[in-house]
Amino acid sequence: MVELPQRGQVNWDQTLNMALTELDQDITGHEDLADAHGLRTWADSRFARQPASLDVFLADPEFWIAHRGSGGEFPEHTMAAYSGATAAGARAIEVSVQTTADGVPVCMHDATLDRTTNATGPVASYTYAQLRETVQVTVGSSLLGPGWTPQPIPTLREVLDRFWGKVVIFLEPKSNASIPLVQDLITTHYPDSARSVVWKGYYTNNSFAWARNNGFRTWGYVDATTTDAEMDAVDANIDMWGVPQAMTDERMAAVVARGKPVICWEVHRLVDYQRLNSLGVRGMMAAQWIYLNQALALTSAPSVAEIASPGTLGVARYDPTYAPKFDGSGGLYVNVGPNQSLLMGGHRAPADSGYRISWRMKWPTLPTSTLHSGIAFARATDDVYQFSNANDDDGEFSSPGGYHVVMRAGGDMQLYSHVKGSTTGTQLGTVTTDAPVADTYMTFETDVTPTQVILRRTDVGPYTVTADNTTYRGRYWHLSTGSVAETAQLPHFEITDVELLP
Repeated sequence: MVELPQRGQVNWDQTLNMALTELDQDITGHEDLADAHGLRTWADSRFARQPASLDVFLADPEFWIAHRGSGGEFPEHTMAAYSGATAAGARAIEVSVQTTADGVPVCMHDATLDRTTNATGPVASYTYAQLRETVQVTVGSSLLGPGWTPQPIPTLREVLDRFWGKVVIFLEPKSNASIPLVQDLITTHYPDSARSVVWKGYYTNNSFAWARNNGFRTWGYVDATTTDAEMDAVDANIDMWGVPQAMTDERMAAVVARGKPVICWEVHRLVDYQRLNSLGVRGMMAAQWIYLNQALALTSAPSVAEIASPGTLGVARYDPTYAPKFDGSGGLYVNVGPNQSLLMGGHRAPADSGYRISWRMKWPTLPTSTLHSGIAFARATDDVYQFSNANDDDGEFSSPGGYHVVMRAGGDMQLYSHVKGSTTGTQLGTVTTDAPVADTYMTFETDVTPTQVILRRTDVGPYTVTADNTTYRGRYWHLSTGSVAETAQLPHFEITDVELLP
């Protein structure tokens, strides 16, 4: 550092200029340092966001994409879905695009509004203003519970402004009119999109060549019956193959053997994942992203806010007919019978044994005295359970069996075991209890200990059935309509608690 002379000395100006020059050099050198105060690395690790990297995402042995924004847990292709999935940790979302009459790309799977909204007709018959002001996504209330309020249809621009560079986006223009609009939007307004955007489409789509020429990776999805020759014809423009969940194991393995990453849609249950993983499929397009990635063991009642908890699944995929229904008074039910069920996957037991499921059940109108409903429990995995069925749809990945409660409308309370491949169960115990009363809840406890299975009815009695049986100790359980078929008689349930036994 230059020592300044006293004012009035002859060399004052010269010395001052030298000092200022040296100070300027010091400041410049300080600014050029990579981390002058030792804070940049700390800031980068805690706060700074690096753009989502498709290379990093695809380098993982397996990768998960929120299908329609996890459309089995949120109203599909809405900001609520994309936000909910990414807030839960999803690193990739799927975004489908349709176009309005005046050329605005909006996020929606179907070409028409009929299935998912409060309106009907083609998306392309509405101007953006008409769509924005009069149409909302209502599929949440029919598929996921009436607690879901109608959601606006987002524009693609809104979604990209929110999520571009933060997560990987599998982007599919669903209509021919959408393709050039989406191409122009991402190349003009979102530079370096190829870093985190996958161009998605049906494998014969002509836009794949454009995508490859502009640096995008491509995902082409096929039908269950698409042949190798048909795939060979477009292979040069496809980076990843998409296969439907309904494709046979043999055919899926053949697609995997082609050597490019394979992604399957849509994945709802762990048995789906187990099967796909065994076949070498790396990508899971998951409609139940939270349920499948968060290892949930919820204890609160699923009727809270009348919104279905993740993993509350009917026997069919994306089908409101079999989805959970709410009665407005805290009750949960399936609106079709007989032999239907709801998987309580997000409410799985907290351990393989030593747990209690506390639940209530009523029939709004009593069925015939021999008809029954109840729960199935202690199953090893989350495959579909249906009373009086073989329960072997997932082959080697199906649960080997479990137990089920038979509560008959005449008052008999019975405990059964069942095994996959058999349509009948084995009775482990029975007791006659007080006759049920229409539209009045009965209260039950189901205990699974290391050595016993215990069923109690506690609103009366109490009455108990105990079985010294250790065959099954799984964590998955289901609500079951049992043999009841009439809509007015279908059982309603409340889940009080799922807890470890002391």
